[in-house]
This record gives sequence, structure tokens and C-alpha cells, in this order.
Amino acid sequence: MKKKPTQPQIAVFLLLLAGVFGVWLFTLQPDLLLYWLFGLGFGFILQRFWICFVSAASDPIIMGSTERFRAILIGILVASCGVTVIKYLSDGSLYMLGVSAVSLPLMIGAFLFGLGMILAGCCSSGMFVRMAEGYTVHIITLICIIIGYLVANSHYQALWAPFVARAPLIFFPEKCGWVGGVGIHIAIILLFYLASRKYEQRATSSDNTIYLKGAILLALLNIVHVLVLKNVWSVTGAFFWFGELINGLLGSSGTLFAQENAYTVAVAPNLRNIGLFVGALASVLLSAKFTVKKIRSKKQIGKSIAGGLLMGYGACLAGGCNISAFFMGAASLSLSAWVFMIFLFAGAFVGVKILYRML
Repeated sequence: MKKKPTQPQIAVFLLLLAGVFGVWLFTLQPDLLLYWLFGLGFGFILQRFWICFVSAASDPIIMGSTERFRAILIGILVASCGVTVIKYLSDGSLYMLGVSAVSLPLMIGAFLFGLGMILAGCCSSGMFVRMAEGYTVHIITLICIIIGYLVANSHYQALWAPFVARAPLIFFPEKCGWVGGVGIHIAIILLFYLASRKYEQRATSSDNTIYLKGAILLALLNIVHVLVLKNVWSVTGAFFWFGELINGLLGSSGTLFAQENAYTVAVAPNLRNIGLFVGALASVLLSAKFTVKKIRSKKQIGKSIAGGLLMGYGACLAGGCNISAFFMGAASLSLSAWVFMIFLFAGAFVGVKILYRML
């Protein structure tokens, strides 16, 4: 009887297919290959090093542990070093990259996103990783995030955009000079790091160096991403273009079709998300740990639906998710990222309390 291929063998075959697909993308548009490769890299790092923004937000509330949150802070510090140099040398062309307005929609969106990710049990990037690990329920989460995002986008200009237009864009070096701005940024990271260390309620016996290494690798790859593509990594932002593609197929006019290289602009971020899933799947298969996790109950489906809708709606309002609005926003020296983080934690706190009541 012929032996079935092992999971690591399947992983190698998958990576070969990913390579062939990448070569085909290069023949279409070189930038598409880059988006694909970055997606593969992000997915591999997130899965292999167990990077989980949900745990970083919920562990302090549930267990009193801030290890993962502090690792994220160190990752932000590393990423900000590289991004700062890139911005400084850009002669102003990239200064506002990753910088968002400190607005009411940002605060409401961050709160809803934090609440949603606790209910669903994943963040926007973690959702693709969990699907790669075999969690079938997160297929529902993905669909609902997209729906929530598109619903919010359908009335964003009429309801929320005026608030954003009146809100300040605060890029620390622009307001305080490069030395002062970078100094304020480092001081904020140090303040949150020391406060979280003091808050920690128990001495953790585990040395979570794997998570810390992953956060640093994630930061380094993000620096390369900004350097090469001149934009920041975003997960939920791709869903805007997904909606525009649907509008195009239905014959509706939209922002997408008024742009040069419109389809490349729309396809690239979604391609990066697919690469994220494939990279995470390859990581799981290389470890021979892939198993299909079936949906356990109607309650699990309900939490996935509610969490997905809240995350999608919140990400649209906030102009990003845990990756673009927080991790890369902070690395871009934007005050908005820290405001987003505070309201995300508030939403996560409410989410944890809701889950306790559901037990």
C-alpha cells in the first residue's frame, strides 16, 4: 500500500506551489510578488511564534499576566526604529504614512474591535492563522468581518467621515521635532512597559522568549515592508478593495475604477492576506500539528458572528485593526495608535466580562 504523504511533505509541496504562483505573479506585476512574499512571511512568523494580539489584550484581565503585551511593546520599539529612519530620510514624502486622525470614530471603532476580538477569539491577523490551524469556525468569522466592514463603509462618508475630517493628525516629530518626537514616543512605550510590569499580579515561571523573538521578527519584517513597498501592513484595509471589486463586478462605479493600476491596487492587499493564510498553513504542516477543529456548538457560532461583525465594523471606523491602527500606527510615531490601544483594551475588558457571564 502506498504511503500517504506526511504533513511536512505536504508543506514542502505547498511552498513549491507558492513559489510557482509567485513567479506567475511576477510576470503580471512585480509588486504582486512582493505582496505575496510578505504575506507568506507574516503568516509564518505569526503562527510559528504564537503571536496573538487577543492574548496580549486579555491575559492582563484574565490572568494578570502582561508578558505578551510587553513583547508587543518591544516589537513596536524595534519597528519604530527602522520606520523612523525611513521616514527621516524620505524628505517628508513618508512622514504621514501610518498616521491616523485622533477622532471619535477611531475611539468607537477600537472599542468595538476589542470587544469583537474577545468574543470571536481572534484578531484580524490571528483569524487567518487560526483558520490555517484548522479552526473551521473562523471561516464564519472572516465572512462576518467582511460583512461588518462593508456595512460600515456603506455609510462611512455620510456619518463618520466628518468627525475624522475635523480631528487632528498627530505625528510626534512634526509637532515636537525629531528628537522630541522620538523621545516622547520612547517615553510612552517605556511608560506602558513599566506600568504593565507593575500591574502584573503573579510571577510567571515561564520564560516566554519565543513570543518575544516572534514580536521582534514581525517588527523587522514590517520595516522591510515599509522600505520596499512604501506602505504599512494592513489586514482589514484589504476588505475595502474587496468591496470595490464587488461593485465593479456589479457594474457600480467606485473609487477603485478612478485609479491608475486599479486592479493591482485592489488585488495586492487581498493577495497579501491569502499569503498570510498560506504561510501560516505551511508553518503548521511543517510542525505536523494540523488538525481540523469542528464547530463545537451554536454558542460558538453566535460568538463568531457577533465578534466578526463588531471587528469588521470597528476596523472600518478606526481606519485599521490591531496591525495597521495599533502595531504599525505606533511604529509610525502616531498618537492615534496609543489612543486606539486604550480603547481596544476597554473593549477587551467588556468582552471578557461578557464571556464570564456566558459561562
